[in-house]
This record gives sequence, C-alpha cells and structure tokens, in this order.
Amino acid sequence: MDFDNTLRVEKIPSNIGKEFIKQHHYSHGVHNGPMCYGLLQDERLVGVCAFATPCSENVRASIFGADNKHRVTELHRLVLLDEMPRNTESWFISRALKELKKNKPELWGILSFADATEGHLGIIYQATNALYLGTSSPATFYIDQTGRLRHPRQNGVNITRQMAEQNGWSPVKREGKHRYLYILPDSKTHKKQLLKSIKSPQFPYPKVKG
Repeated sequence: MDFDNTLRVEKIPSNIGKEFIKQHHYSHGVHNGPMCYGLLQDERLVGVCAFATPCSENVRASIFGADNKHRVTELHRLVLLDEMPRNTESWFISRALKELKKNKPELWGILSFADATEGHLGIIYQATNALYLGTSSPATFYIDQTGRLRHPRQNGVNITRQMAEQNGWSPVKREGKHRYLYILPDSKTHKKQLLKSIKSPQFPYPKVKG
C-alpha cells in the first residue's frame, strides 16, 4: 500500500495509536480500546485513524436497524501531522477502511462525526464520498482538569451534572455534529441492498456559509 513510495497503512497497537491521538488531536482524548491504523512514512508514525464503538446504541441502530447495530462502528479519530499534504487524508481514509473490512468483515457501516463547534463541516468526508445524515442534537459535554473534552456518556453511563462536579469537570455546550456514513459492502449487489436499507434520512452536503 504505497503512496508516493513513502507512505503505507497498517494496523498498529491500540496504545500507540491512543498516545499519538492524545498528543495531536484537539480533544486530547479517545475511546478505550480503539482499533487503530497507522500512517507510516518509512518507519515514522505520521497519522492515525482510530475506529471504536459509538457511545450510543441508538445511533448504531439508526443505520441498519436494531438487529444489525453490531455491524456499525465509528471512525472515532482521524489525525495527521500538519506537515502532511492535504490529499493524504483521503488516501489514508480509503486504505484504512479497506484494512478494517479485512479485519472486521462483519461490518457494514462506519459513522463519522464532524464537530460543528470546532467549525468542522466534514469536508474530508465529502471528498471521500461519505453519505451525509444530517446533524445530531446539541449536547452538554464536559472539560476535565487536563483540558480533555469528555462525552456526556462514559463507559455506558450517562454523566449527570452532579457526577461531573464530583469529578471536577466543567460543563460546556456543544453544537450538534455533522453525521457521515461510509458503507462497507461485501459485493456490488450487497452495496445496493445496504443503500436501500439505511434507516436514517440522507441530505445534501452542508456548505461553507458566505
């Protein structure tokens, strides 16, 4: 999997991927136990694409139905060093998805979210032909003592204001996130079936205002 004869994509240990994400992603955090694919330039790690189970089972069930929620996961973090050319992102996503399908052939759909609060529209997902499923609802997240953004649901538990205060976390309002979906079909016929079976409505891509 060469790109300009310098880059390759391969599965890497979760702990290595998590540490890279914590250092280089604006959230400084990542779900526990993600499946990570590294972008390597020779032997140097220059990017990580991490897949992890979404926090909400309802979100997973909203794609192909409750019986198939186990076939949906999330592209949880995508981060590259700033020095990498912009077109590297789309190349990286494409190959990471192919590698994920090899390792997890039971998966049919990959969700990804673009954080509107950070000014993200999900342009890279648009450039890689992901389906657009609209936005999630605004929510209250939390900032911990280290500056890490904490989801209001942790390890299957909804975090109340009182629980957050006990942890020393500060509430922060966040806008709804743009939701995108990649499908990972087993064949061309299966692709047509999956497209017809998506439960969530689809919308035109959002554009930069002004």
